[in-house]
Amino acid sequence: MHDELKAELKNIETSYNGKNFQAIVNKAKKEKITDDELLGLIEKTSRKRFGEKVSFTLNVTLGNLLEAILTIAAIILAFQAISNWMLYLSALILMATLHSLSHYFAGAISGIRFTHYYLNGPARIEPTLRIDYSSYLKAHANGRALMHLSGVIGTLAAPVIVALIAIYNGENATSVNLFYLFILLIIFELLTSTKIGDLMKAKREYGFR
Repeated sequence: MHDELKAELKNIETSYNGKNFQAIVNKAKKEKITDDELLGLIEKTSRKRFGEKVSFTLNVTLGNLLEAILTIAAIILAFQAISNWMLYLSALILMATLHSLSHYFAGAISGIRFTHYYLNGPARIEPTLRIDYSSYLKAHANGRALMHLSGVIGTLAAPVIVALIAIYNGENATSVNLFYLFILLIIFELLTSTKIGDLMKAKREYGFR
């Protein structure tokens, strides 16, 4: 079953071609293929390419633990803040940690697994989860779309959470600035993420429903 796609994947494994690989992935999504052997080959090919490009990785469990610790620390920092910059720092930390954790929990709900944490983004400093293609392609398109969308929601939630803590602490002026940051993030996501980021991916996956 799907012998032609399997043969193409074996060729790609020895001589990687990103365009051809993506075409196979899209076909698997469109035809809702659940052949474990084929999906395993897709994952094997992707993981090999990932290993060639990325040198530093972190176990998902350990990565989630570090993200959770940083999230708790950022919230404590916000409550204990004795200066405005501490509130802004807390928001920045939460923007990074809640993004990845939101992906993880939305993925878990949708049956999507992850294999590693690694550093990605324009400056290669953003903690990012690598998707396991076998589970990703078996998941419903709506679940895949939700998993991608959840990262944006996590990022946007960060300044709002800290703004509410700032209000609790009586730092009303800082809370207003954090709400401004929230609005700027919405604009930024609409301008960039719809083209190359999570919003674009969410829309793409929703189209395969």
